[in-house]
Amino acid sequence: LLVSSPSLVAAKSARMPVAFEPNMVLPSAPPNGAAAQGMPAAASGDDNPDKGTRSGEALESGGKNERSSDFHGRASQAARPSQVGKLPDAQKDKRIIPGIRAWMMKTNWYHGPLATNLRTTVLGKNWALMMTVALLLALFMPDIWVLAGVNDTLFIDIVLTGVMAAFLIEFCILTAVDAPYLFSFFQLMDVFGTVSMIFDLSYMLGTRADVAEMASNEDSATSNLMLLRAARAAKVGARAGRLSRVLRFLRFLPFLAGGDEVDENKTGIASMISGQLANLVATRVACLTIILVMVIPLFDIFTFPQTDHSLQTWVNRLSVNLDDGRTQDVLAELDLMKEFYSRYEYGPYASCIGAKSGNTFACVDPVEGTSAAAITGWDAGRTGPSRLSSSWIVHTETFMVQFNMQHTDMVEAAFSMATMCFIIIIMVFCGLALSSVVTELAVRPLERMLETVRQIASTVFKFSAEVNDDEREMDEAADIDSSNEMKLLEKVVQKLAIIADLQTARQVPEKTEDMRDEDIGILSMMHGANIVEEKAKNDRRSMAVPRKKALVPSIRLEDFGVSQEVYYSWAFNALSLTKPQRMTLAVFTIQKFHETGDGFINTPEEVNMLQRFVQAVEKEYLPVPFHSFAHAIDVVHGVFRLMRLISSGSFLSEIDEFSLLIAAIGHDIGHPGVNNGFLSEVGHELALQYNDRSPLENMHCAKLYTIANKPDSNVFFKLSKEQFKEVRKNCIETILHTDMMAHQSMVKDLQMLFQMNAEVFTSQDQGELGTMAEMEIFRQPDTKTKVMDMILHSADVSNPCRAWEVTHAWALVCLEEFFAQGDQEKMLGIPVQFLNDRDKLNKPNSQIGFIEFMIAPFFTAQIRLFPALREMGENLSTNLQNWEEMWVKETSPATEEKDKVKARVEKVSFNLSQAAERLS
Repeated sequence: LLVSSPSLVAAKSARMPVAFEPNMVLPSAPPNGAAAQGMPAAASGDDNPDKGTRSGEALESGGKNERSSDFHGRASQAARPSQVGKLPDAQKDKRIIPGIRAWMMKTNWYHGPLATNLRTTVLGKNWALMMTVALLLALFMPDIWVLAGVNDTLFIDIVLTGVMAAFLIEFCILTAVDAPYLFSFFQLMDVFGTVSMIFDLSYMLGTRADVAEMASNEDSATSNLMLLRAARAAKVGARAGRLSRVLRFLRFLPFLAGGDEVDENKTGIASMISGQLANLVATRVACLTIILVMVIPLFDIFTFPQTDHSLQTWVNRLSVNLDDGRTQDVLAELDLMKEFYSRYEYGPYASCIGAKSGNTFACVDPVEGTSAAAITGWDAGRTGPSRLSSSWIVHTETFMVQFNMQHTDMVEAAFSMATMCFIIIIMVFCGLALSSVVTELAVRPLERMLETVRQIASTVFKFSAEVNDDEREMDEAADIDSSNEMKLLEKVVQKLAIIADLQTARQVPEKTEDMRDEDIGILSMMHGANIVEEKAKNDRRSMAVPRKKALVPSIRLEDFGVSQEVYYSWAFNALSLTKPQRMTLAVFTIQKFHETGDGFINTPEEVNMLQRFVQAVEKEYLPVPFHSFAHAIDVVHGVFRLMRLISSGSFLSEIDEFSLLIAAIGHDIGHPGVNNGFLSEVGHELALQYNDRSPLENMHCAKLYTIANKPDSNVFFKLSKEQFKEVRKNCIETILHTDMMAHQSMVKDLQMLFQMNAEVFTSQDQGELGTMAEMEIFRQPDTKTKVMDMILHSADVSNPCRAWEVTHAWALVCLEEFFAQGDQEKMLGIPVQFLNDRDKLNKPNSQIGFIEFMIAPFFTAQIRLFPALREMGENLSTNLQNWEEMWVKETSPATEEKDKVKARVEKVSFNLSQAAERLS
């Protein structure tokens, strides 16, 4: 069962591992020839030693190549004499038994031709078939003889003697040539199984079929009758020791074996581990089963006297009557005994007067007319057993009754055979069940992971062939399907090094200043572009040399109401600006985000178009308290600050950054001052138009592109068709994700992004290489989309992360809009939403909850990805504490409630500080 898994057993050369020693043998050869402690030795499981899963080294003494299983091949190769000196001392001396095995595997004898041939023979199929037949004879032949009622022991003694000799020969050979067998569970069980044969041989401790069992009726009667029962119980338990041989034979069954040969390269590591785990688990099941079968019958010894005292009771009673000379009473009692046992399948069949003679009872010759003749001639109503050993002679000093126990013996023999069959079935199917559980829970996921390794290896090798035609050597021709995953990983690493070297070699030279024009021309022709211009562009985007910020413009920010210090900080407050100042600031931010000559707003024509676009957008914003044009400018500023802080130019293209700025100014166009829930509740036309799915956000996108489609406000008029599609995709994607219904999933996405790449983000090397590795993650298409969604949504809800004065002002404006919606909800008689009831809501307390449950987790996840945003976290902590103090002043809460809120605030602050250090 246990070795039958096709992934574990090379059916031509498999061997059971040492029981109770869960050595997991990985399918890569031990380094420096070191033999793992307790690792099984080389062995071939077929009559043909040239078959197997892997070629061994040339045997020193025999000159042959020994093929061995995955359990044994590496250990034997590692323990060859030529490599003995390389074994680490810590491994050699770690444990006594593994040390003895390792010593055995290092001997010349172990790898000599004789030992190899013997090992090949006893582990082959032919030997297994022969020993299976011998085992069946040892398990069932004695009971079959009882069932058949054979009154002879000569033939069975000859057969069982041969079986015992075969067991003994196998035991000696395995002890001499198979290191894992030494001191193993299987060796111990083989000792018990072989020794137990003496209980089935009549010339040793077995029972002769033609001799009746003797049991006296004296003071020791109980003990003697117990021994009769105990002998039978002991035989069942002793035979169980032979069942361990079943484990070694099951691997050859067609429905359990995976084929004649199993190649490690084809099965892979997962299958190897699957087989070993299944083997270790199921071996223990078999072990426990066998031990229970050996021990439980011992308790049956004490049950017989409690079950039936009638045999000695009847004989004792008859003997007393006989001694008193009451012959008629004896005959009457015999008839009563006959009637008593008539209801049972066993009972008396003869009686006589006589005397005990040694180990037998001698009846006196019956003389006609005497009491002896009357008693001897008594008709018991049943005949004697065909098998004399099924006759029990129960006697006293002068009287004897013979009982026919053949039916009882036959039932006991049948149950004994059924017990053995049941145990074998339990061992097989419980082991299979456990193997399947191990496979499903542990091995299947590992197989899927390692299959990915193979796919990656195939891709890497294919790409390596494309970029390096000169390196197609033996590794290039490797068959992916016939290599195990450990080897593939080694090859992948080598190929990646080659690819990296080749790709680096194709980059633009670092220094071009001293090169001649001709050289630059040749290199440009080779690379298909002007290498000087490409190098300048790459330098701007390189993480080692981050792209410069926009030059300080000639226009002074102070001219439209904002100082440079405020503009480049989180103290910026769009509420304090006039409408013309807001529009001018929007044009300035979008136009000047990229350097002169870069971006998409450079010429006077493009600047004028942007101005008209901003004017058109401003007209579409409604005069609501919060979601006004002032909020749009606040979000534009937030997007600008966020992209600068996280060095977005390192992983976002200019078209991506331009998309975010346009999305920022238009993300709330036409907002009516109520949320999506209100629109759905009242059945507003927007909710009906967009099927209750982000109706406001869909409307904002539609209005934005309605403005952009007009010739006099088409801010995208200079974009190519592909660029327009890219901008539109980005704007719609990011604006739809400003819906608060997408907030929690965005938080989870950011948390997952960090966890999946934690080794990069938490690397101790946060220099150039560390930053480049992070940027490479952010450049991935899916990740880049998530980050863009994050940037716009963060700017949209960034009010709590700004300076306190700005945060406080925006909070009051936001709550006023909520209260206005609440008033409408009360008027319409619909449920008043959270935060909307001006009569019940405590403003500071509402902000504490809003920050704790909505804003803090979002910015904690962001800061962990982009520590440069730590200032936002610090502002958030400060503002939360200010709201707490304001709440305490306004409500004067009880000490217990006050302490609870304080603990909540401190927990948020702690999480934000941990995030800045990238700690979990």
